[in-house]
Amino acid sequence: MERIREPVDQATIDARLEAERKFEEDEETTVWAFIWTLFAFKLATGIAIFWAAGWTKDAGEILGATHWFWLVLPAFAVMAPLTYQYRVRKVRRRRRQLEKAEWVIEPNPRVEHLA
Repeated sequence: MERIREPVDQATIDARLEAERKFEEDEETTVWAFIWTLFAFKLATGIAIFWAAGWTKDAGEILGATHWFWLVLPAFAVMAPLTYQYRVRKVRRRRRQLEKAEWVIEPNPRVEHLA
């Protein structure tokens, strides 16, 4: 027995695409919440260990040696969007300069005395 497919209208397709996009956004939000929660607990644990060790230099060195990458990884995670925004702003500023140089005619002092 052959199954007959009914035509799907554009509204149904749009609704399915929107639902899929929303699901992907929710997944991404969930993953980042989980990662930042892990980071917060790791940081709190490090502070609690440092406090329990009496805030000594030796405890700080050991914690620094065992926790350094937990500080470097979030730094990269924060720097990536900041670097992207810096680059976008730099490119846009350069684009405005090029557009201005192309379309704005500034008065030429050598020609003005002829008028």
